[in-house]
Amino acid sequence: MPKSLTPSGQPVPATRFQANLNIRFPPLPRTASEVARLLSDDSADPNLEKLIEIVHADPIVAQLVLRRINSAYYGLRRRVTEIQKAIALLGFLEVSNIVLTAAMLQLREAVSNPEQAHIFEDLMRLSVGGAIYAQRLAQWLQLCWARRVFTAGLLHSSGRLILLYNRPDDYEALWYTNENGSLPSAEAERTIFGVSYLELNEQAAREWNLPETLGLLLGQLETPKNLSDPDLQTQAALVATGSAIAEQLHLARNDTVTLPPQARLLLGYTLTEAQMCKRLLEVRDEVERYLHMLLKGNGNA
Repeated sequence: MPKSLTPSGQPVPATRFQANLNIRFPPLPRTASEVARLLSDDSADPNLEKLIEIVHADPIVAQLVLRRINSAYYGLRRRVTEIQKAIALLGFLEVSNIVLTAAMLQLREAVSNPEQAHIFEDLMRLSVGGAIYAQRLAQWLQLCWARRVFTAGLLHSSGRLILLYNRPDDYEALWYTNENGSLPSAEAERTIFGVSYLELNEQAAREWNLPETLGLLLGQLETPKNLSDPDLQTQAALVATGSAIAEQLHLARNDTVTLPPQARLLLGYTLTEAQMCKRLLEVRDEVERYLHMLLKGNGNA
């Protein structure tokens, strides 16, 4: 049933149903777009030298990387003060996560109350959790796109974050009046805003000068078979499945997982559906601890 109150007991604001949304895309830091391009290149080993160069050029990101490696989460006995050593210890994907997550966190400035802050945090959990599950699935299925789907996973909630950024009160209303308690559907977003997160995903990729294939993939997460390239279909299915699992385990707090329809494209590789579900559940606690550190501990706990 639709809700009339938010979890904190506040009335849900009324949506205005204005479909003539003039989208504002916040600028993506150059550091983030450069890292996204590195991640999207699965043709070679991770380019650590280029990543070190990118991080060195951005003092804020450099501080975040050093703060992360020196946090209690990693439990190092000696403090790390050199970026090159920090990146070597954290690894290519972890540092890339720091860069892209920091870029997404700038959208937090749009939220104006605790309810909207809760939505923002859930969307960040969906992004990071979905990226990790998509990456793990690619590795378990022995597919070569672990870095690419990790990038797409981190960015797959961009459209929802942009809707929250542009119309926070209306997105709050849509979020808390959703009848089945799950994420707002693309259809509901189109009804209220005239555009869904899927279209905005693709538009944002163009606006931020990200690889074209990344934008295509992010625009077809719900319908991977619409993509003409079979490899992109599989990548979209990985990201969609990772997102669905993150929603079930870390937003809805379910104790079981159900693979989404897009996961049919993943069958026939190295794992059965039951085996995928089992492995995804096995890493749930590890992912939850990481999300808590990232979003609650700010890298310090």
